[in-house]
Amino acid sequence: MKTLIKNINNQKNKIMYRLTFLFSLCIALNAGAKINNDSVRLNSEEHKLEKIVFNNIENSSSTVLDVSAIEVIELEEEVDLGFDTASYLPPNFNALKGKHDLDLKSIEVIEIEEEVELGFDTTKYLPKNFNALKGMYDLDMNTIEVIEIEEEVELNFDTVEYLPKDFNAIKGKHDLNLDTIEVIEIEEEVELGFDAANYLPENFNAIKGKHDLDWNTIELVEIDEEVEL
Repeated sequence: MKTLIKNINNQKNKIMYRLTFLFSLCIALNAGAKINNDSVRLNSEEHKLEKIVFNNIENSSSTVLDVSAIEVIELEEEVDLGFDTASYLPPNFNALKGKHDLDLKSIEVIEIEEEVELGFDTTKYLPKNFNALKGMYDLDMNTIEVIEIEEEVELNFDTVEYLPKDFNAIKGKHDLNLDTIEVIEIEEEVELGFDAANYLPENFNAIKGKHDLDWNTIELVEIDEEVEL
């Protein structure tokens, strides 16, 4: 008897499992169908919108829009403070009054020098009647002679033994005329590994007409690239 009841319970459990699986499968299929329907509807609406926009562009006239004719309207967002500001301002107060009357050239900029506290009396360490700014504007930069100090390099050997007799490293330093120097450009030969003449027209000259080109005769044509959306 106990075995019979146990088998019946097992059969019931199997039936419940199967019903649960079927219900879950139905819900998943319904959700998938709904998503597909929404996707098809969105794609259809997107296609209609693109068709309307781009058809209007293609059928529009080629009139050039004047940017200066566009009126820009600045929207001022109203701020709600939660109280009446008039109660806290003088009578007939105007925040913009005198806005354009300000002359920046009439403003005098005053540099406030911050006093440095050293913690001791500097006069005890300076000459009598010392003035740090005395002669500040009397300095003429043209009268200053700049002296270049040459640092002696210690080579740890006598260079005279390795140089010609009466050698002078700066002899003729100021006699050099840069205009007399001829700059020679050395062309490096490129080894291609094959005879280029076999692949070029007869009597080909790569630099023929190099200096005949007149840049003023070149017309630049701007190619409008079509964008595929």
